[in-house]
Amino acid sequence: MSDVAAELATPWGPPPPNGKAAWLRGRLIDAILGGRLLPGTALPGARDLAHAVGLARGTADAVYAQLQDEGFIRSEPRRRPVVTGGPGAGAPALAPPSSAAPPPSPGVPDPALFPHRAWAAATREALAGLSERDLGYPDPAGHPRLRAALADWLARTRGVAAEPDQIHVTGGVSHAMWMLATVLGAATWSVERPCSPGTTHHLVRRRVEVVEVPIDADGIDPALLPGASAGDGGGAGAVMITPSHQYPTGIQLSAARRRSLVDACRAAGRWIVEDDYDSHLAAPGVVPAAVQALAPDLVVFTGSLSKLLAPGLRLGWIVAPPTVADRLREQREDSDLGVSAVLQLTVAALIESGGLDRHLRRARRVYDERRAVLAARLAPRYRLSGAPVGVHAFAPADDAASLARELRADGIPAAAVDDERHPGAVISVAAVR
Repeated sequence: MSDVAAELATPWGPPPPNGKAAWLRGRLIDAILGGRLLPGTALPGARDLAHAVGLARGTADAVYAQLQDEGFIRSEPRRRPVVTGGPGAGAPALAPPSSAAPPPSPGVPDPALFPHRAWAAATREALAGLSERDLGYPDPAGHPRLRAALADWLARTRGVAAEPDQIHVTGGVSHAMWMLATVLGAATWSVERPCSPGTTHHLVRRRVEVVEVPIDADGIDPALLPGASAGDGGGAGAVMITPSHQYPTGIQLSAARRRSLVDACRAAGRWIVEDDYDSHLAAPGVVPAAVQALAPDLVVFTGSLSKLLAPGLRLGWIVAPPTVADRLREQREDSDLGVSAVLQLTVAALIESGGLDRHLRRARRVYDERRAVLAARLAPRYRLSGAPVGVHAFAPADDAASLARELRADGIPAAAVDDERHPGAVISVAAVR
């Protein structure tokens, strides 16, 4: 046994009873990558190395042959193997991982209200009932059980008219917007002013032209839509609305405006995209039924669990006319192939068991109480306006930036709304204690 072999093998200890070749290969690679065996270093012959570590020579020969195939060493007849590679300068150092999650916002529910027990029970049911088909690639439009549950639940709670095949399960409303910006084929979208900055952001990223239409006390005015006076179908090809609880002002689209909006968009050949983001947090009678109920063939209805349960679940839905639903499925087949089957089945079980409705009744009571606390806290300088719904409220204020800073200093997420018609602050109700 050579001194080189003994010096190399001493730190390794004895080989394991099984997997000796893999063990020897691993020790040699560790020595090369760790800098003990630098490029150009001559290794001991296979016989000497085998003797030093207590292995058969054939094992050492096989390991050397594999390392040569892998590029770690080179061998020539009647010469000892030589190390060819090792640690060098390496790739540029990466920056430490950081979170890209947005900061706390007024539109996030209280995570302490999440129904852990009901969710756990629904998850157990979903896992217990998983079939072989469920474990394969999912239907891009969503699991049939969830789409059926959503069709029944949305009809019962929001008056939405849809068959399960018209429902498309998404990774949230932002994902829905991303798909609709392509599928609807509308180069120009009208949005409410003011509106959620995220709405404009998602549309612009899809290279869609966005035209803001100011709202008044009755909501968006169809007469102000681009091309509305032309009567020839020009202007925006889609109109994005939050009719039940306009974000951020809380204004509700009046009955007259709902009817005139549907009539105007039908005459002009425009789609209406309805974002029903938090209406399930309203007490019965506080918000009207969905606009989709007036025109199921014209209105594309979207919603999600982000305000109702938690945004981290990343689950939402689109209710679309059949032609749009078919195009959504085609687009999904070419992209991500759908949402986790386990997540979808869990939500289906939560809806079917009544667990989601029970959670919403509890959350509604809590948020109503907190809204009252917030209103008392702001009085008499400010008052809350808009429908008393959901996880956020709106306070008209000329000094909105100052009000928002004051609230944030107390741990309540708030943001100033910079709009000449509706100056004010949108404030988290969920964070009030």
